[in-house]
Amino acid sequence: MITVVTGAPCSGKSTYVMEHARTGDVIIDMDRIALALTTDDVADHNYSPEVRTVAISARAGAVKRALSIGGVARANVWLIHTQPDADALRSYRLASARMVTIDPGIDVCMERLTERPAANRDVVAQAIKKWFRVNE
Repeated sequence: MITVVTGAPCSGKSTYVMEHARTGDVIIDMDRIALALTTDDVADHNYSPEVRTVAISARAGAVKRALSIGGVARANVWLIHTQPDADALRSYRLASARMVTIDPGIDVCMERLTERPAANRDVVAQAIKKWFRVNE
């Protein structure tokens, strides 16, 4: 089974997946992919733009492959996707993916943001606000 977990940045998508995934499940999480592509001393959510660029490509390949095996895989596939566009939603529907939206509210997301690295807080704050605007 493929489960797509959506929600604003800092909403708890990764936490939800980690609470529900079982040993051997496939987890496609941009942050985890990015951290796998850099040195161990890079803090969570604090990777370079270059790492992010490569991670985006790696994630796209992982999503494509996971959608093609999702129906026949023995393991569950957990796909974290903050704001899927129409094409992504169509792909998820064709793969019979289950959709889960995590929405603790904008205030909770903004509070959780204070725990993130200061370097990108402004960008993430804007992404949080945009997610709630689009999903009202």
